Amino acid sequence: MIRYALVASAIISWSILLFLDTADAGYGRYPLAPDKVADGVFVFWGKQEPLTWENGGNIVNTGFIIGSDSVLVVDTGPTKVYAAEMISAIRSITSLPIRHAVVTHHHPDHSFGIQQFKKNNANIYMHKNGKALLELEGPTLLGFLETLIGANWVTGTKIDKPTHTIGSERTIDIGNRLITIFAFNNGHTPGDLVVHDNKTGTLFTGDLVFYGRAASVPHATIPVWLRHLTTLLDMKWTNLIPGHGPIVTDKEAFDELRSYLTFLNQSATNAVKRGDTLAEALQIQIPTHFRHLAVVESEFQRSMVSLFRKLEMEEFDSTVPTY
Repeated sequence: MIRYALVASAIISWSILLFLDTADAGYGRYPLAPDKVADGVFVFWGKQEPLTWENGGNIVNTGFIIGSDSVLVVDTGPTKVYAAEMISAIRSITSLPIRHAVVTHHHPDHSFGIQQFKKNNANIYMHKNGKALLELEGPTLLGFLETLIGANWVTGTKIDKPTHTIGSERTIDIGNRLITIFAFNNGHTPGDLVVHDNKTGTLFTGDLVFYGRAASVPHATIPVWLRHLTTLLDMKWTNLIPGHGPIVTDKEAFDELRSYLTFLNQSATNAVKRGDTLAEALQIQIPTHFRHLAVVESEFQRSMVSLFRKLEMEEFDSTVPTY
């Protein structure tokens, strides 16, 4: 029962405290402009904003890599419309078939465009744990997404399944170009994938790395996530594309994220140990050196709700006598 309560809590915390009292901006177009960051590697940069009716959920970094005979996409975006425009933007660069799309994890901004890429006959890859979570939580998360960005943006968007699951390292040849996919368990989510272009050393990390933005933790196991950061930092990469934020070329982003995650985890742990109420935990002050992070006020509140409930349940479970 506790497991399902935690799942429900994680789903609820996805939307809590993020809803903005804004006017319905209605359906628009995503300004998706491919930015070349390395030879044959392009990124669509997301906004450092909350999900709103104005941006349609365009807060995520997605991208694509071009081989000699095909294209591999990294993340499919938040809606069917986004994915369709992403495909159109890729077509402005190359006419090669889009044969592969790697979805780094199940969160809506990264995975809700799957159906459009399947319609274009792409192989869709997800972590095996991410696939299970998408099936379990997807419909509820789609409802929350509609509330946050408006029905016009999500019209026609449906939760779809990957065609392949990955539980360990896998290499894909897209034509004289090897792409290695790495699986990470129980970090940002129970199942995250990382994409490495062996030719240029470009690494797409999904939300295992946030830069200049407060991290989202509703499905996270922070101590494990911190260990994953060490692994990622030690990998051979030249440029790193985080799930959110600008390009990373050194360890500054890792130091920033490690420090913020540690602060979150310690704050929630200490609050539970003190016997604080959730209301009291939400009054914890955010240190000045984190104030520059995008959406830090709302994400901190959401993170504390999620972490506090999880730790409180674990505390309760550890004190229940067994007979």
